[in-house]
Amino acid sequence: MPAPGVSMLDNVLVGEYTDAINRTGVSVVYFRDPATAGVYKYGSATSTRQIDSLEASHTVSRIDAIVLAGGSAFGLDASCGVMRWLREHGRGIDLKGIKIPIVPCAAIFDLRFSTGVAPGCDAGYLACSVMGGEVHEGSFGAGTGATVGKINGMDSAMKAGAGTASVALPDGAGVWVYVVVNAFGDVMADSGGIMAGARRERSSREFLDTSRFIRGSSLGPGTAPVSENTTLCVIATDACFDKPSLITIAKMASAGIARALSPAGTSFDGDVVFAVSTGDRSEPMDVVGDASAHLVEEAIRRAVVRADGFGIVPSYSDLGPGGAR
Repeated sequence: MPAPGVSMLDNVLVGEYTDAINRTGVSVVYFRDPATAGVYKYGSATSTRQIDSLEASHTVSRIDAIVLAGGSAFGLDASCGVMRWLREHGRGIDLKGIKIPIVPCAAIFDLRFSTGVAPGCDAGYLACSVMGGEVHEGSFGAGTGATVGKINGMDSAMKAGAGTASVALPDGAGVWVYVVVNAFGDVMADSGGIMAGARRERSSREFLDTSRFIRGSSLGPGTAPVSENTTLCVIATDACFDKPSLITIAKMASAGIARALSPAGTSFDGDVVFAVSTGDRSEPMDVVGDASAHLVEEAIRRAVVRADGFGIVPSYSDLGPGGAR
């Protein structure tokens, strides 16, 4: 088991439910105190629930947790278990004595790698029951069934998962990022080479180079990949921001997706970036946004380095030093 990461923010906890048998899972990012959040939908094929509460015009001003799940639209049911746990613990907006937990949720499509069993309400509840400051990277939680490089389907894909990264900024604020990488494209190293992605064929150790391939191919209606890909990002900072500023930070952070994935933000991807303010520290919005973009890059790469292919598709470590060729 890989060494767990740490959220670094005292008021942020993570709970993970990992179903290794069905190769899917749930990750819950929980905030000890109500937090302000914004969202940026970077991809075109999102699968979400209750994220309208994060729009600037929405009257809801705070959230209790964010749920990331496998199982595509079926996995959105995991948020019901999280809401049940939060209600039992007295969390939620108080509407004249009735508390309603606010729990935005987004899901990845992992049904071709998993057994087809999606995490449900009980999975979300169980994830909450093990929340703490430690976070497992790779094939854990919502990253259990995540894969990348799927232009030619699962046979030539590679394994991905969940990753984290964090930084303490000069003025004292912290920024922490958690990602689940289930991308259509390839994961790029900071040197510009491909770390993980589509291979030329099932048994090949040579990368196809998805971006170059689609630039030289015709992706008509009968050949275009289906929308089964998603990269989900949660950015948390203890700097104080309002909802419009957090939406801007989420947009800035999406630059990290564009730098670490190729191609990124396609019509086949359902990428969602959440940005959350959990404290009252002072830090310039643009500093936090730029730092978040770099952390998203790092977390995406960590997600593939720590991944386990379960003997079904190769992982970064399965291909040996330097990965595929």
